[in-house]
Amino acid sequence: MNDEGRPGAGTAGNIREVALGLFSRQGYERSTLREIADALGITKAAVYYHYRTKVEILDDLLRPMVDGEDWIIADAEADTAQIGSPAWRLTLVERYVDLLLAHRRVATYAMNDIAGVSNSTLLGRMRANDTRLAALMANGDLSLEQRVRTSAALGVIVAILALPDVSNADLRPQLLRVVRDVLGLADPVRDTASA
Repeated sequence: MNDEGRPGAGTAGNIREVALGLFSRQGYERSTLREIADALGITKAAVYYHYRTKVEILDDLLRPMVDGEDWIIADAEADTAQIGSPAWRLTLVERYVDLLLAHRRVATYAMNDIAGVSNSTLLGRMRANDTRLAALMANGDLSLEQRVRTSAALGVIVAILALPDVSNADLRPQLLRVVRDVLGLADPVRDTASA
């Protein structure tokens, strides 16, 4: 498995890997299907066999992360008995952190090339998920301080994308500790989850 959480073997996986590298280095707009083909040593027609457009490649890169967001948010919304409780908020944060860590390269790319990502057909879902996540984190009878802490915590989570030299295993417990502190939650961080 590659770090995007799915098999990367085969031509389609290689196309995604090369495209992600190009998109990350020079941006989506300046990357071409010809460059992807050349980097792989295949013809442009071979790329077309798997992906007719760059948008299809971009969507295929983003889809696992967006699908994961959908699942995390829907599961959190369904937990009506605990919604808004400190333990529920911490679980939501942990799941979101784990998702970003599992898709770290794609998430980093998406944050750094917002203009390129705006070409994705998944953009509407991504924006809706951002809104839903923020609303969930702010759910409950929160004071102004708690609302500020929630916004700050979401910003801290995105900071993981700025530390490419730190492994997921080292970063996860530190990040969750800081997020817990920002949220004012005293629950211990569970360091046993896979990163």
